[in-house]
Amino acid sequence: MRESRLITLLQQQKPEGLQALMTTYQAYIGTIIRNITRNTLHEQDVEELTADTFLAVWQTADKLQTGKVRSYLAAIARNKAKSRLRTAQEVLPLEEEAFLLETADLEQTVEHTLLAEALQDTLQALSENDRDVLIRYYYYYQHVPEIAAELHLSTAAVKVRLHRARKKLKQLLMERGYVYETKSI
Repeated sequence: MRESRLITLLQQQKPEGLQALMTTYQAYIGTIIRNITRNTLHEQDVEELTADTFLAVWQTADKLQTGKVRSYLAAIARNKAKSRLRTAQEVLPLEEEAFLLETADLEQTVEHTLLAEALQDTLQALSENDRDVLIRYYYYYQHVPEIAAELHLSTAAVKVRLHRARKKLKQLLMERGYVYETKSI
């Protein structure tokens, strides 16, 4: 089914749209959740978070845009998985907080949305190789050896690409007016 048709069905709250969405993306969402939680959840919990992700998309179908369904689903799945980790008293790395989109405070929501859009635009300015490695590592939570195997690279090459891509991303964001701050303890 074409993505535009899928979006139309979801926005019209047609059950066949939800069924098509689930059939197409269920394995993808499950993989994201497993990667984020580092396989610490039971399969029932993964299935529950996957269902919660699809329910959230169903309830916010008016926000879907052609060409962005997959990334929208990934963002919701990441947030659901991270929320589950937080409730389980797991600690999230500080650098990952820029990717969280879910918050109760409207001002913070707008700030996160603007940051996410700026980050997305800046990612597009990177080379395809750099962007691919960053997305696999930070968005899909793949480990360096997994990325290396899938891209047919050595782990050292992936680490170098990650280092250079982060450095370039930081430079591009600073050129666009974003300030790099470190927290002192």
